[in-house]
Amino acid sequence: MKEIHSNINIIGGGLIGAVAAYSLSKLGNKVVVLEQKPKFNNKKNLDKRTTAISEGTKKFLEEINLWNEISKYSEPIKKIQIIDRYQSNKIYFDNQRRKSNLGYIVKNEFILHCLYKKLQNQKNVEIFNNVSVKDIFYDGNNIITKQNKFYVNTNILLASDGKNSSIRKFFKTPIYRKDYKKKAIVINFYHAKNHHNTAYEFFFKNGPLAILPMQNNKSDFQSSIVWTNTNKFINSLFSLDDKKIISILNEKTQGSLGEIKKIITKQTFPLKAHLNSKFFENRIIYLGDSAHSFHPIAGQGWNLGMQDVESLYYLVKKYNSLGLELGDEIFCKEFQKDNFFKAYRLYQITDKVDSVFKLDNTIFNHARFSAINLIEKSKKLKNQISDFAMGVN
Repeated sequence: MKEIHSNINIIGGGLIGAVAAYSLSKLGNKVVVLEQKPKFNNKKNLDKRTTAISEGTKKFLEEINLWNEISKYSEPIKKIQIIDRYQSNKIYFDNQRRKSNLGYIVKNEFILHCLYKKLQNQKNVEIFNNVSVKDIFYDGNNIITKQNKFYVNTNILLASDGKNSSIRKFFKTPIYRKDYKKKAIVINFYHAKNHHNTAYEFFFKNGPLAILPMQNNKSDFQSSIVWTNTNKFINSLFSLDDKKIISILNEKTQGSLGEIKKIITKQTFPLKAHLNSKFFENRIIYLGDSAHSFHPIAGQGWNLGMQDVESLYYLVKKYNSLGLELGDEIFCKEFQKDNFFKAYRLYQITDKVDSVFKLDNTIFNHARFSAINLIEKSKKLKNQISDFAMGVN
């Protein structure tokens, strides 16, 4: 059976795995990527979701020479309005003091298109599609992954294979998980009014509804909705014809974008969160959704995965400069130290904010109104919140 040698083996070639492969290959490492799905094809891609890219993530993408390509497909977020039930109770954010945007919205398929275009030109990257790991074992200081037709012999394995990580299950890494027993519906649509690069987040009793500005399609204004609600409601909503869905959305969005004219795509996803008890095993690092996932209320899940990649990038860069071998116990523990608390903090924040906004009685409604009014009047608090969302705090 054929044996392939590499410095780094990545399981999972999605958004996080592909960025990790590209960034680490630029440091001179030989990288092998194993992906269960067929070779990426932009025309056949079924995932029509969008990703909110923070300013902090953008800076890292600039450093590794990816942002120029991705920016062509991005729509900047210049303003954000947080609305508790009704327009009369809201917080308004912009970022004029930093003279930068609050974030950027890009379709996942365009990010992947840019990534794989770049990876094709990296001679020290090999990508194998339609493969799955059959076994993992150790040979001295190396870790071996076995497929049907070949082995990959490497210094370190990066698990980037999603929330249901097969690597995590293989090594029985304990996790804490929470099932919100809800779903999110993601709808891309055309609307009458210009969004003026404004994102909205409405907080309702059964979950938040976010509106994210997308690039216009010729003369048509375009945005994306991510709406969290009960399983029963989302299933019922998804089964309706587009005309009825549009009628419901027009009411819930309270005229923010004018009349919704046409639904382009719609998808639903179960709402769950998890946090690994640790982000490593022997010569294994968990990245992105393999390590953590969150309630989408803050839209920061992918950006935290990108912070994992950025942290790993600088760690590998340091080890390479010192001539040290990647993947030993000190290396893995240093990654854990740099990243676990950030994930734990975001998990707690998103979970607790969701709980607070779901409460719906006179006392809590008044308390939220007072808190929102306080934040709206305080530049310091607004700046701290926007800095956290941008990933620059």
